[in-house]
Amino acid sequence: MRQNSELLQSTTIELENAEIAIVIRPDLGARIDRLLDKRTGHDWIWHPPQYDSTQTRAIELGESFDQHWTGGWDEIFPNDAAGEFQGRQLVDHGEFWSQSWDILELAESSIRLGLSCQTVPVQVEKTIRLENDQVELGYEFKNLSDQPVSFLFKQHAAIAIEADDEIILPDCDIEPVVLEFSRIIGQPGKTRFPTAIDKNGEVVYLNQTPARSSQLQEFYYSSGLSIGRCGVRNPRSRSKLLMNFNLNDFPYVWMFQSYGGWNDYYVLVMEPCTTMPYDLEIAQQNGTIATLEPYQIQYRQLKVKLERD
Repeated sequence: MRQNSELLQSTTIELENAEIAIVIRPDLGARIDRLLDKRTGHDWIWHPPQYDSTQTRAIELGESFDQHWTGGWDEIFPNDAAGEFQGRQLVDHGEFWSQSWDILELAESSIRLGLSCQTVPVQVEKTIRLENDQVELGYEFKNLSDQPVSFLFKQHAAIAIEADDEIILPDCDIEPVVLEFSRIIGQPGKTRFPTAIDKNGEVVYLNQTPARSSQLQEFYYSSGLSIGRCGVRNPRSRSKLLMNFNLNDFPYVWMFQSYGGWNDYYVLVMEPCTTMPYDLEIAQQNGTIATLEPYQIQYRQLKVKLERD
């Protein structure tokens, strides 16, 4: 058990086994900053070119997520879009990403971190554990109040992609998050993955990443998943990153894609999520929101598996 004070105050924690090496940044929302497949040499985590991994940051609660985003594998809680909900003023992309987390326990192949939220009366613990070719993510949410707390919790994994990578989703429905943002999907409403309808009424396919030169961008929800899985296959390294989860924990997957079209970034953000849509008032009306009952403790889990052809 690595429990000395220097490690517990570190801004960079490295966990490694024979299959995987990861870097965790407690100071940057406890996000995963690197996920290296040691057998193929492929690093799955994306950062923008200007990112300096030697630097930390101090961000006030409520600042703009997009202005400070430097990739990595964040989590979003208890909301996405800022605004008032259930009498509380919620901040842009929630609290997790901007706050420094406490290291509660550190071992050779695992770490446990904690955060007490400010906009909702919720205490959170996050455990990251390496197990062979898997990264296991576990979360404990504790409602400290006598009132229910409805929320959105999602992964926000910035995945490094290359042209012609394969986007992996099970049989499911997809629909644009905001049609005005879409440059591939051109019609409102649901279609079955991997197909959609473009603005000319033609069928398009969404399971392969176009080149950066396309300058495309897309953002869609997926719902009605047949199994709890999403991922990416990289043909060059002949490997896959797969997220596996219980649909009771994450019934939806949001997929944000910038193929050079948004901020000139070339990235796929995979987002298994508890809630849909991002507007919590609408999600509550639709019954598609997660809720912590008074004093309830909830556990959620996701496993990241690396596979090679």
